[in-house]
Amino acid sequence: MSTSAKISAIVYSGEAKKKVDEFNSQKNFCQSYWEKTNDGLLSSLKKSIKDHYLIVQDYTCAYCQQRMEVAHNGAWDAEHIVPKATHPKFMFEPKNLCISCKDCNLSKTDKNVLKNKDRKTFPAESSDYKICHPHFDDYNEHITILSVAGFYLPRTEKGRELVEMCGLLRFLYKFSNFESVSVDIKIRMGKLHALLMETTSPLEEGFILSSIEDLAKEGKESTRRKVFNALSV
Repeated sequence: MSTSAKISAIVYSGEAKKKVDEFNSQKNFCQSYWEKTNDGLLSSLKKSIKDHYLIVQDYTCAYCQQRMEVAHNGAWDAEHIVPKATHPKFMFEPKNLCISCKDCNLSKTDKNVLKNKDRKTFPAESSDYKICHPHFDDYNEHITILSVAGFYLPRTEKGRELVEMCGLLRFLYKFSNFESVSVDIKIRMGKLHALLMETTSPLEEGFILSSIEDLAKEGKESTRRKVFNALSV
């Protein structure tokens, strides 16, 4: 996993800009416009959007920060941060777009990310959002990732909202549910997690994070030895 700051928005030009201008000139907006399959220019526009954000995000999900460089961009979803289901008018707004992994997109679905869910004009400020926003916020200021244990520590209310909305605790659950990890390590990891969520002391937080990291390394090393021993039999 890697962490990133704000991302650069796409700038439309040529046929892509004409298509976006055509969409924005409508009086009525519908989310189903995005799903049209008989429009070659729309398909090209959608591909250019995904290609742009794959590059500027370095094949990294805006929400979980997992990096996955694959040749087929179907492994990624073009993500509407403010859902097109609730605000189709923002469908092609550059700063409402990014890429996300399919798991984060499936978890986030059409959940409300706005402080004012009835907003009519595009919210262009960080303060307009309940979650840390890929274009308006620095991810590192809101979430700390302890990659060795798949642990996402929210540092702000925006970080907490994102962790919950995108189901980021799935990584910690995956680690703690490894059958090869000892029960003792699972219990200790759970206790450390509880302590971490309760502490308000930066000193204690640093110590607990270090302990979680050491415990995760211990669990993974134990798993590696078990696999090696099994193969050696």
